Amino acid sequence: MNMHNKIDFASYRPIITLGLATSAALGIMYTLPSQATAFSFAGDFEPSKWTLTNINADGSVDTTNAPLGIILTGGDNGSNLPGTTDWTIPINSASEISFDWSYFTLDTPGFDSAGYLLNGIYTPLAIQDGDFSTSAVSINVITGDIFGFRATTSSNSDGAPVFSVYAYPPAAVPEPSTILGAVMGLGFGAFFKRKLSS
Repeated sequence: MNMHNKIDFASYRPIITLGLATSAALGIMYTLPSQATAFSFAGDFEPSKWTLTNINADGSVDTTNAPLGIILTGGDNGSNLPGTTDWTIPINSASEISFDWSYFTLDTPGFDSAGYLLNGIYTPLAIQDGDFSTSAVSINVITGDIFGFRATTSSNSDGAPVFSVYAYPPAAVPEPSTILGAVMGLGFGAFFKRKLSS
């Protein structure tokens, strides 16, 4: 004769469900990044914190569409000499800068270019009219770095280089604590609903 009592798993279902839900939430929490950020020309990167520098150029920056984007226009002063237009910012905290871009110029391909600067090192992205990003550019920066965008001309003639930069906002990922709280809340809700109905 079996002396053991039969366990009624139905009455423990809410507790088991809560345990499984919590375990799943914790599993998800540790696979997600600790913080989801999106770059834009706002906050630490608002236009007033950047500096425009022209060297033998009459370039400008249009911030009308900030925080969504800016337009950096390089030199075309007719000097027939090289020139650069830089728009830079000192970095106050480690972050990732992600952006899309497009480029326009009337000049012969290869005479003008545009891209980004990191600590004085120029990385050209565009060299001819109609160039554009096929995927977002992402650069990790740390406190003390100087980051910026550059439009450069070899002759300051035949049309200025025009570099449009668009803030890249990745899809927002909920904070892990939000996910855990939501799943645990659902689990507790189911548990108490079951208790009240029994």
